[in-house]
Amino acid sequence: MFNTTVSGSGPVLVWAHGLMHSMDFETRTGWFHPAAEDGVCRVRYDARGHGHSPGGTDSAAYLWSAQADDLLAIASAHTALPRALGGHSMGAASALLAALTAPELTSCLILATPPTAWQTRPKQVRRYRQMQRIIEQRGLTSLVNLTMQNPALPDWLLQAHPEHATASQQALSTMHAPTLTAILEAACACDLPDSSTLQQLKVPTLILGWRNDPIHPVQSAELLAEALPVAELHIIDSASDLQRWPLQISEFVRRHTAG
Repeated sequence: MFNTTVSGSGPVLVWAHGLMHSMDFETRTGWFHPAAEDGVCRVRYDARGHGHSPGGTDSAAYLWSAQADDLLAIASAHTALPRALGGHSMGAASALLAALTAPELTSCLILATPPTAWQTRPKQVRRYRQMQRIIEQRGLTSLVNLTMQNPALPDWLLQAHPEHATASQQALSTMHAPTLTAILEAACACDLPDSSTLQQLKVPTLILGWRNDPIHPVQSAELLAEALPVAELHIIDSASDLQRWPLQISEFVRRHTAG
């Protein structure tokens, strides 16, 4: 049922995209994946209710824990070997929970722009509730128009790549309003595990954060790096640094995952 693509050869990385995004969005922006073969086999998919993957209106299906189960099912369908898991924002949360569920099958973990968590989560929940009200009272088109006026991306990124905001808006506009309402309901009920749980995950982890984004605060990345016992943290604040992320991800996967 999931729209899935497999590209490249080498050690396997199973990757999950962010909330209200899709594989197409990530391909268009190039934040995480190279344009050419780089020695990593990438298994990517549209999350339930996103892109070209169908979804219903049961919010329980969109909880981060449920999405972690989806990620593990997709991973198992493509490789039985220890594999790298990774994702952006919502996808990072899914990958983290999947690694906690099956650490013995996770060679390494990539958490790109981790979502709001712990102390910063209530503010984000209020934002999701506002989005739900806009959809219910004025329709999805109104929400898309508002995101055009206030793109949820760092200013330094918007200045370098204004087309990335357009890609984000287009991904949002293709979603089904009742499904998105359910997805947001699930997001309101989610948070990352506490530090004592994270300390048990002895999987090499690459954490990629960027500055000046309230939806993906540096604080989340820093706290994850403190809690996870085998973590590398890289924080950026420029488009030129962002261009290096695909290579950093691939190098990390090749270093920690057997082909």
